[in-house]
Amino acid sequence: MKIAEFVLLDQYADWEGAYLSSQLNQKKDWQVRTASIKSSVKSIGGFTTQVDDLISDVPEHIDLLVLIGGNSWSITDEALY
Repeated sequence: MKIAEFVLLDQYADWEGAYLSSQLNQKKDWQVRTASIKSSVKSIGGFTTQVDDLISDVPEHIDLLVLIGGNSWSITDEALY
C-alpha cells in the first residue's frame, strides 16, 4: 500500500488538496493520510480537521508528501524542522 501524507497547518487552504486526495483515495493501492503539529486544525474556510498523525509520528516511509498552503507556513515550530 502506498501512503500519501498531506500536511495541514491552522488556516490551511482547504481547496488545495481536494482534487489530488479524491483521486488517490479512489485507488485501491493508495492510502491518504493527514498530519500536523497538533491533532486538530482549522482551515481558511472554517472546516475543523482531525488529523491522522502528528508530524513526529509520520511513518518513516511514505510515497508522497503534500504540503498544503495557507496562512501559517511562516510559523516557527520545532516540529517542522
